[in-house]
Amino acid sequence: MSGSLRDKIAVLLGAFEDEKVSCSFEEYKEKLSFDSGLKNEERFRAVVEAVCKYSISSPDENGEENGMFDDEGSKEMSLIADMIISHLNHGYQSSPFLDFAEEQMIHKILGYVGYGKGASGVFLPGRSYCTLISMICARHHMYPDVKETGLDHPIQVVASDNACKSTDEGALMMGIGTNNVIKVNFDIITPRELVDIIEKNKIFMIISTFKIANDGTVDTLDKFSKIIRKYKIWHHIDACQGGTALFSSTYRYLTDMFQDAHSITIDFHTCLNLNQQCSLLLVKDGEQLTNCSSITTPFQSGRKTDGFKLWLCDQLDDLDVHATALFERYIESDEELSETSDQS
Repeated sequence: MSGSLRDKIAVLLGAFEDEKVSCSFEEYKEKLSFDSGLKNEERFRAVVEAVCKYSISSPDENGEENGMFDDEGSKEMSLIADMIISHLNHGYQSSPFLDFAEEQMIHKILGYVGYGKGASGVFLPGRSYCTLISMICARHHMYPDVKETGLDHPIQVVASDNACKSTDEGALMMGIGTNNVIKVNFDIITPRELVDIIEKNKIFMIISTFKIANDGTVDTLDKFSKIIRKYKIWHHIDACQGGTALFSSTYRYLTDMFQDAHSITIDFHTCLNLNQQCSLLLVKDGEQLTNCSSITTPFQSGRKTDGFKLWLCDQLDDLDVHATALFERYIESDEELSETSDQS
């Protein structure tokens, strides 16, 4: 590493520690205007300090800061991992070691889930992309010739009534149409009602939610398992928020139903507070992942190896203790939300 790069990193780290200031989008033009007469080093410092000073996380739809809980340990570790990734991935071909690290994490998590031989996984850029690929797998599972022949009729997805918008986005991008996403409450619907929906439509996929944060939703489909097997429907679990439990030896039992699903999505930047982005799609039958779109290759060029962030945290942090603490905070947050709802 050159002395110049070390100096620049020192400036950046100092800027990270500076007090943050909120300003409107319209104010950025004034705040981020710089004197053209500044020399290179002076301009670099001015630009970096301004960017860090005025970069405050955008609030979510509830007006809260993004990130379930503040956790500097995992954020710092994943930030360091991001710097390593950017340094090593300087060309079209990623470093073989980074792919190795991702494969290690994938196999470890497959073991936590209980998937057997032949299972596979891939880190992808965000929940929406993971959901899209799982939908493509599900369509290929039901219609193996679809890559060559296409479909000449509508097909439908059954999803939890509070499913993430990524389900609608996947239906839109696949050309299925959002009107063909059938939303149901799995706690209320009966097996007979689900059979009626299946027989009146061409259902190729069911998406349930394992979500502890916010509303505490956990869709248990045990009562529908025989129906899913009978009609050969692909079951996908969105565990983007509740996936924390997998890393906790205390709460992993809550994920016992995962092993029966065909695929699972986990967002580690959501459930473990790693910095954006780190999303994983697991598929019970790895050949489906390969055959549906030929997405996997030994060394994936042109792709950021986000899974290395999780690997580094797993090496240097106690993820079991960390995940258990976060999961308990999710439960506590949900209880407070429930109490507030009961009082209103």
